Amino acid sequence: MIASDRLPVPVRRRLDWLPVWLIAPAAVLMSVLMFYPILRGVVLSFFNTRLLRYDEGRFIGVGNYVDLADDPYFWNSLTVTILYAAGSVVFTYAVGLLFALLLDRKMPGRGLLRMVVIMPWAIPEVVAVLIFVWMLDAQYGIINYALVEARIVDRPLAWLSQSGLALPAVILVTVWQQFPLAMLILLAGLQTIPAEQHEAAMVDGAGAVKRFRYVTLPGLRPVNVILVLILILNSFRRVTILYTMTAGGPARATETLSILTYNTAFEYQKIGYAAAVGTALLAILLVFSIVYFHVLNRRQAP
Repeated sequence: MIASDRLPVPVRRRLDWLPVWLIAPAAVLMSVLMFYPILRGVVLSFFNTRLLRYDEGRFIGVGNYVDLADDPYFWNSLTVTILYAAGSVVFTYAVGLLFALLLDRKMPGRGLLRMVVIMPWAIPEVVAVLIFVWMLDAQYGIINYALVEARIVDRPLAWLSQSGLALPAVILVTVWQQFPLAMLILLAGLQTIPAEQHEAAMVDGAGAVKRFRYVTLPGLRPVNVILVLILILNSFRRVTILYTMTAGGPARATETLSILTYNTAFEYQKIGYAAAVGTALLAILLVFSIVYFHVLNRRQAP
């Protein structure tokens, strides 16, 4: 018989319930703060109400969702969201992997270089946007100056006022601001790959490309899944960079679902309809979250 079985019954009960009672107040408070706004937003999506006439709203059932299905602006925002997420995730991952491979190598000043590379992630998004708005300026921006001097373009480009250029400009800022996060996660993944696997591949005559393909990439597979899902979730719910740079323009070219929700609620004052857009976005994020936790549980399973 083990020692714990000989403890008095009242003592065992107090030890079992004490952590529950300690965390219960915080758990209840956090649950209310997290779930009440979500539930309130879902309920509000079934009402036709406006910002300045909130008390005069009336229940319309799924009317907002019916309008949403026929709203071309909603489908445009969904398309923009998917393009923005795809572009920012692919390039953020590629740049992050490039720097992770570089900083995984032994070189002088590697610690200092890691600190410098992390700096974009430490800068607030609003500050990063202001820096790039100046750099992308059609008259004084250094990016236009470099492109013209390199003869890549004939004249300066109006990055933020042309429909075809605004979304790539926003993706550029997002990649610059987010690639250090991808780099840190991938760098941690690279350092979990045993050096013996690379040495064995070198003994077998594998070159750098084959070692990357058959040793590095398979070793990064668990990290890749988690990283890509995190980047997708961040892309779908990002507001600051998009709204500060373009506010969804020009001509709704950068209006993602998050920006559409904000504009509908506070620019057009249609609170009920904005709640329906937000609920649709919530449903999409729930799907990705379920995939995320499913993958996470599979990784942690023995």
